[in-house]
Amino acid sequence: MARMVRVRTVVGELRARPALVDLLVAVVLAVVFLRVPTLMAQSGRYGGGFDLRVTGPDVVLTLVSAAALTQVRRLPLVTLLATGTAALAALLGEWSVNLAQLALVIALYVFASRASRAHALVAAATTSVVLGATWALGLTVADQVWGRHNLILWLWTAAALGMAVQGRRASLAALQDRARRAEETREETALRRVAEDRVRIARELHDAIAHHAAVISVQAGVAEHVVERDPAAAREALHHVRESAKAVLTELQSVLGVLRQDEADLPTAPTPGLDRVGELVASSRAIGTPVTVERSGPPWQLTPAVDLTAFRLVQEALTNVQKHAAGARATVLLSTRGDRLEVTVTNDRPPAGAVPRGTGEGPTPSDDGPTGSGLGLVGMRERVAAAGGQLQTGPTKDGGYRVAAQLPLAPRTDAAASPTPPPPSPRPATTRRADR
Repeated sequence: MARMVRVRTVVGELRARPALVDLLVAVVLAVVFLRVPTLMAQSGRYGGGFDLRVTGPDVVLTLVSAAALTQVRRLPLVTLLATGTAALAALLGEWSVNLAQLALVIALYVFASRASRAHALVAAATTSVVLGATWALGLTVADQVWGRHNLILWLWTAAALGMAVQGRRASLAALQDRARRAEETREETALRRVAEDRVRIARELHDAIAHHAAVISVQAGVAEHVVERDPAAAREALHHVRESAKAVLTELQSVLGVLRQDEADLPTAPTPGLDRVGELVASSRAIGTPVTVERSGPPWQLTPAVDLTAFRLVQEALTNVQKHAAGARATVLLSTRGDRLEVTVTNDRPPAGAVPRGTGEGPTPSDDGPTGSGLGLVGMRERVAAAGGQLQTGPTKDGGYRVAAQLPLAPRTDAAASPTPPPPSPRPATTRRADR
């Protein structure tokens, strides 16, 4: 076990130092080509008819080829040219017992594994033509250790192996690149989903709390203003504060129900819809905003998501009236046209010098009222778009403001015999509930 660990350690160090590996390979090959042929020749039992004596030129060509192989990975083209020159010199001088031809095969393999396919083919073809020409022109003898056909075959085999290695390396690089990009895409998707969840949570909290927070602020100001001279009015204002605070808790429970949809066993409050528009109207009237609700068209049926969007739209629009047009009269119109539900909230120009009133017993200090950031309209637009609807906002000709949305109706069923907010009694197709 310890020996295997040592072997793995040595292999890891060699992989980390390719220049050292090239040097060791070159030294081993040089020693083999300088000593082994001599020993074989001296024994007299090997040779096969070839002269295996190592001459002076063989020593020079072996040393030159070995020196070139030490740079084969750092300078593959230079190494190929150097070993090719040495191999050509060996053929022309008929010096066959040296490293030159094997070094050329190794150099061509390394070059083909690092260059493009076209360059590898050109290098293999050029080397084969040059070496073949020496035999064709009779510049060298045919019967050398490698043989004319064997050398060319080895050259093309080395080039083919090198191109295969290059192709595999390119495929692995492409796979790694795709894996890296996929990982980056997953990270970007995760970050985007986190950002979207943050926006959704912020929007839910804003829509759930902003309206009741405005009521609490106004009614608290009323109580502070009249607590000494009209305790009854102060108590009524504080009653409204308490009811609004309870409504905030209910809304927060509803928001948690939306955000915890995967926790099926968690008891949550029902999601608000247009059937609770009356609560919004009552709380708005309690702080001095006259509100009129109108319904027209045939009964409608909404999906829960669209129903919640319509409710939040009316809630945010009335909150903006309380913030920015204190004392102005507001109108909520709920109507159906074709397959769309139209939700429109408009308000008149606020009376000159008017301030919101809570119980009718005194003004609320205007500097205590909440201020808007403009994020409410952004949230409304995002909600409506997510529900598949359209939103238009802007001032009216008489100095008021208008918020209008068109939301898709749910497919009608035979059981849908009444609108989502059921009227308390039969009414004409178009009715108006006057503000009192």
